[in-house]
Amino acid sequence: MKSLLVIAFLGAGIFVSACNAACLFTGPRGHGDPGGCVVDGVTHAYGSSWRTAECLDCDCYADGSTRCCDNVGRPVNYNQEKCMVIFDKEACVSTVVRKNDPSKICKHGRVG
Repeated sequence: MKSLLVIAFLGAGIFVSACNAACLFTGPRGHGDPGGCVVDGVTHAYGSSWRTAECLDCDCYADGSTRCCDNVGRPVNYNQEKCMVIFDKEACVSTVVRKNDPSKICKHGRVG
């Protein structure tokens, strides 16, 4: 029974995280063809996907439009006096740990 509850909560967490990802859309390019989608001064091939330095997952569409989504998930509902967030920018993962003992994880929720 316990394992069934754990599976149910994990499934619900994954569903909520996937549904709440914040996305930024840019419209198609109207003048000229740069050979792809231009984001932050870089041209990406049509049909390509990439991850930005800000941990956004982006897609380039055939019309030159782009979609970039933040799917990292931000920690919420944790004791900010006793805990702190550590963000690994290379892995695009955040962890909430105790300030006085970073080897211990704090209880928290996630949004985004």
